[in-house]
Amino acid sequence: MIANHEQPPVAAGEAAYRLGPLLMLPGVRRKHVWTLFFISFFGIAMMNTVGILQAYLFNEILRIPANEQGALTGTLLVTQELVVVLLVGLAGAISDRLGRPPVFATGFSLLAIGYCLYPLASGTPDMVTVQLVLFRLFIASGVACINVMLSSVANDYPVDANRSRMIAAVFVFNGLGIGSLPRVVGGLPQRFIEMGLDPVAAGRVTYWCVAGVCVFLALVLLWGLKPGPPVRTTKREPLLATLRIGLGAARMPRVALGYAAAFVSRADLAVVSQFLTLWLVREGMAQGLTVAQATVKATTFYVVIQLFALPWAVIFGIVLDRIDRLIGLAIGMTVAFVGYASLGMLENPLSNAMYIAAAFVGAGEMAANISATSLIGKEAPERGRGAVLGLFSLFGAIGIMVVGVVGGWLFDNWKPVGPFLYMAASNATLFLITLLTIFFTRKTAATV
Repeated sequence: MIANHEQPPVAAGEAAYRLGPLLMLPGVRRKHVWTLFFISFFGIAMMNTVGILQAYLFNEILRIPANEQGALTGTLLVTQELVVVLLVGLAGAISDRLGRPPVFATGFSLLAIGYCLYPLASGTPDMVTVQLVLFRLFIASGVACINVMLSSVANDYPVDANRSRMIAAVFVFNGLGIGSLPRVVGGLPQRFIEMGLDPVAAGRVTYWCVAGVCVFLALVLLWGLKPGPPVRTTKREPLLATLRIGLGAARMPRVALGYAAAFVSRADLAVVSQFLTLWLVREGMAQGLTVAQATVKATTFYVVIQLFALPWAVIFGIVLDRIDRLIGLAIGMTVAFVGYASLGMLENPLSNAMYIAAAFVGAGEMAANISATSLIGKEAPERGRGAVLGLFSLFGAIGIMVVGVVGGWLFDNWKPVGPFLYMAASNATLFLITLLTIFFTRKTAATV
């Protein structure tokens, strides 16, 4: 956990690069900043590709039985999140010593290896599961490196006064990539089939194209990012000390609520990235579409979700600055509940009504995440702030693993929309807990 930051003095005569309202630290050049923005456009989208193409992999390449796809998705999601939790601290520590570019590039290289291997799984169902878990370790390790490097470099480059703006700019590029690239990737199998490849070969070539993009991004990082260790130094708390401080802070009701909000809101994001295309591709196949055609349709709705999430982040962020954070969390959970519950009300999830539901889902997942992050950011005490934020992230990871297991079981044993109805119930429950917290904290304050 980051305990403190030290910003070096400005060297005499050393010019600082300015990009609009963003002022960089001395030594940070135009090339470094625009490389970060370029990578930000691709970064999250490349990591999410594993979920975007998973339905095609299961149904067309590996022929996984329909009643086993949910459990396998959950297993792979839990595997990935465990690896990410274990490696993010290590990746950050190594980058503090060796510099950000080699660790950042290693992340995309690991993604490339995972995407090269993923469509090559073969054998009995048990053998396929074992192979996918092993291949997912490469992808998960890459995700850990990329996640921590995106936030680290965004914090490294600007002066302290512009750090929030810089992170917001990186977020915008993330959103633009997530809102456009999945549709391109999801359409590749169909394009390759139209070029004469059989469906299995089309899927494998698609994965290998994504791997090639990851290799290219790794090379861009090595060329374009600022070399050397970061100028800001960081000190990290031992894990057990972090847990003790963070759990101790949970005696404050608002902090405890923030941890619960992390559990729910991070799962909101995971359920969309892992189960949406899996569900919609199955629906498309039931309606007579090929797997490739259904994948195109599914990724279209995925993009709609992301396109509505991005502007809602700006709108709701402005609203949160003007209201009590608990009220904001209640609103966020309400919007998320409406979004996920609406999916369960669709008679045909591939109809035009899905566009409306997808818009609510995009607004809901973003509202839930921004309100949760805003709450913990305000309520985390100055002393032990890093520990509280670290435990907030840990509860988020636990929420992702739980939705992987529970959502996978519901997908296989109840109905494919089950994971989304689980999230609707989770958001509704947190809404009620938030109302109780508002009531009791105000009542306590009034009696003091």
